[in-house]
Amino acid sequence: MVNKKGWIRIVEAVISILIVFGAVLTVSMKAQSNKSGDICDALYPLLEEIAKNTSLRSEILNNQISGTKAFLEKRIKNPSIDLEVKICVLDDICPHSKMVDNVEVCASERVISSSIGNTEPKKLKVFLFNKK
Repeated sequence: MVNKKGWIRIVEAVISILIVFGAVLTVSMKAQSNKSGDICDALYPLLEEIAKNTSLRSEILNNQISGTKAFLEKRIKNPSIDLEVKICVLDDICPHSKMVDNVEVCASERVISSSIGNTEPKKLKVFLFNKK
């Protein structure tokens, strides 16, 4: 067998290229999965902030969502994210009205009540999904 060392070097080069390609693929998949989780993780602090804001809280208790939706749109600055805000009774399931296929949906809810206790508590539910 002549040039046996040449074949070994070619096989070594192909194996090293496959290892580098596999590492790049693994890193890119992890980075892509972290991006989608960031949007959902940012939703809970926003709901806490809404619950602490007295004007937004009273608006929700009066079944008005315009100020809350404007607050969330101002805070979520990603143009590819669409949101839906719903106010429901505590025992209600409060489903997402825009059923979109093959889109990741993040949902979070928070109970909103008055500090005095005169009004019935409401459930604020926010849905985030990618625009098509």
